[in-house]
Amino acid sequence: MNYGYFDSAAREYVITRPDTPTPWINYLGSGGYSAIISNCAGGMSFHKDANYRRVTRYRFNNIPVDRPGKYIYLRDMDSGEYWSPSWQPVMKSLDAYECRHGMGYTKIKGAYSGINVETTYFIPVGKDYELWVVKIKNNSMEERNLKIFTYIEFSWHEALRDTICDWPRKLFDAQFMDDFIVFDPMVEGEPLFSYFGTSLDIEGYDCSRDRYLGNYRSESNPIAVERGECSNTGIVSDNACGGLCCPLKLSGGEEKTAVFVLGVSECKETAGIKGKKALNMDAIENDFLELKQSWAEFMSGMKFNVPDRDINLMLNTWNQYQCKTTFDWSRFISFYERGVDRGIGFRDSMQDVLGVMHAIPDKAKARIIELLSIQYKRGDVMSVYYPATKKAHGGGRSDDHLWSAFSVCTYIRETGDVQFLNELVPFYDGGEGTVLEHLENGIKFTMDHLGSHGMPLMLKGDWNDTIISMNKDGGAESVFVFFQLGHAVKELILLYKQYGFEDNLKWANGIYDYCKSKMDGIWDGKWFIRAFNSKGEKYGSSEDEYNKIFLNPQSWAVLSGLPSKEQAAAALDSVREYLNTDSGVMANYPATSRFDPEQKLYFWNPAGWGENGGIFNHTNTWAIIAETMMRRNEYAFEYYKNILPPKRNDIAELCMVEPYVYCQSMNSIQHANPGIANNSWLTGTVSWMFFAVSQYIAGIRPDYDGLIIDPCIPAEWDNVEVERIFRGTHFKISIKNKAGKTGRIEKLIVDRAIIDGHKVPVDYFKGKKTVEVIAEL
Repeated sequence: MNYGYFDSAAREYVITRPDTPTPWINYLGSGGYSAIISNCAGGMSFHKDANYRRVTRYRFNNIPVDRPGKYIYLRDMDSGEYWSPSWQPVMKSLDAYECRHGMGYTKIKGAYSGINVETTYFIPVGKDYELWVVKIKNNSMEERNLKIFTYIEFSWHEALRDTICDWPRKLFDAQFMDDFIVFDPMVEGEPLFSYFGTSLDIEGYDCSRDRYLGNYRSESNPIAVERGECSNTGIVSDNACGGLCCPLKLSGGEEKTAVFVLGVSECKETAGIKGKKALNMDAIENDFLELKQSWAEFMSGMKFNVPDRDINLMLNTWNQYQCKTTFDWSRFISFYERGVDRGIGFRDSMQDVLGVMHAIPDKAKARIIELLSIQYKRGDVMSVYYPATKKAHGGGRSDDHLWSAFSVCTYIRETGDVQFLNELVPFYDGGEGTVLEHLENGIKFTMDHLGSHGMPLMLKGDWNDTIISMNKDGGAESVFVFFQLGHAVKELILLYKQYGFEDNLKWANGIYDYCKSKMDGIWDGKWFIRAFNSKGEKYGSSEDEYNKIFLNPQSWAVLSGLPSKEQAAAALDSVREYLNTDSGVMANYPATSRFDPEQKLYFWNPAGWGENGGIFNHTNTWAIIAETMMRRNEYAFEYYKNILPPKRNDIAELCMVEPYVYCQSMNSIQHANPGIANNSWLTGTVSWMFFAVSQYIAGIRPDYDGLIIDPCIPAEWDNVEVERIFRGTHFKISIKNKAGKTGRIEKLIVDRAIIDGHKVPVDYFKGKKTVEVIAEL
């Protein structure tokens, strides 16, 4: 069953029925004032930081689901009937319904009793407020006497305490001032006043949640809407809401537009002034056009035309859109992440920059600097930081600090800005060092924390935090982090060779040689083991009853370049034999069904779910890259297609999550309920998948001294067109495969001249606005 379709021309996903299996959401804003909104107008708003600067409430894992939100009610004053044009929260069956999630905006249409309503929710670029632009049309020939009611529920600024404690509401103060409801949550630190108002004449208002909803009622049947009037009450020390009542008369066939604004202000006295300025209709129309143009510009840096509609949809719109969302919010706030404990994660965000590097390299660079600033001098890092407070917590994991090398090298490849290595960045425990010192200190930290088998110690986690119980007694070693170390050092070796850093190169080569010397101890005959536990026992070995083989050590072995060609091929063949399914590659096999560390059963999550033998999509991206590096085009393409989100569109009742974005994982055939997808939107899958497809399947890959054209496309693709802006030059690239080959390109033609190899040198295109490239297989 499907619940909608893609409108590729409009860059929108269109939801045609409101009762989606889970709330299908969209993000408004770009990292400043932002919001989440579902297809039924559920959601919340926050300013810069979802935990420490929350604006409105949202109840996770709640019954009824997806409450509260950004609600509009219509009441027919003659019949007394009322409804929600977004279906929720009244849930009265509508005569027509449609939700369009677009780039940074959502439009919800609902028709009932001859009244058509279209509400467009969006946040203007760079502004600290959101707009609800509501068009109401009377489709009958009779005059209609209506009232519009609204509902939002204000939150204390610190979401965690607001969620688990009752006392924050005792601080609340909400009053109707200068035609706006102004909410004062008594913020600690930087002031945060919220305001809510409208372009319509206001007949009544409620700042009190309980007066508006009524005792023992909910958003589905507010007493104010049922009675047709608000109580005109402010509040002190109680739960606060934004309830407005606005009369609206429409003659037959008439349409009117109303605007509602919700925003934040640093000063209570100027909140109303800001709100009135935001309600200027001419400015609103321009703001919406500017928003759409900003997203078009963001996506203009890379365009694709391949012989597959679903792939074009993802590469040209939804994958890039989701990359920007994960860049903005890491794993901080979504329908699944509550915005109270994840913050901006070091390991997460250091990977997220890969998906936006081509489009916003300056912002990616700034994020890298922010992340490096929570690194200790000794090389390890804190796990997360919060944008509002700049406070960090966590840390002590074995993998976090090793993600930095590849992200910095990717930035330099994209921009040529090698001087970035010399920029000074603070250490979290005082002092400062160059970017390069931060990278090398991370490598040194790992080399200073090796176990008895010469592998990096697992410490408090190694990306797969769900198996940390194997390190209960200390001393467990991670083979995955060993290959991650090899990959990071390999990247630095290539950097040092390119720029002549001879002393650094000698140091890095020594570590890489050390890694090569340890390969025999982790090879299990057909694949690489996963770890050594605290007892020194192999884990992820053919000798194990469960968890014999893990995906990550096999893919990262290839990425690191450490194994022989024969080992690499055998490891990837084992992945296909034991882990591959039609829905994606499983994380490990056989999954464990119980938790028993004494029996090497370390997972606390069910068999076939997430990291325990589920289809963890993040890991699939590395398998795709590994297969392209081995020139196994068809396998790479198969893995890519198997987890492509539009594939889920017609089985949405099974998969449950949005078919227009990647999710973190899907239950595999090892689970009692296979096919259910989990945790959409904020996942490392997004950036790595765009990186894998654009740079390894399409093969358009920036390098320090040029642009590599090295496609690894399936034989069925006879032609691929890619436009790519690289260091200010617009590349128009045609990949010709008329013979249906899967090998490397045989001829590279640049501006009608044949050049050797697979790279267009910087010296060739420097200063040129446009370069045309034909790559013939």
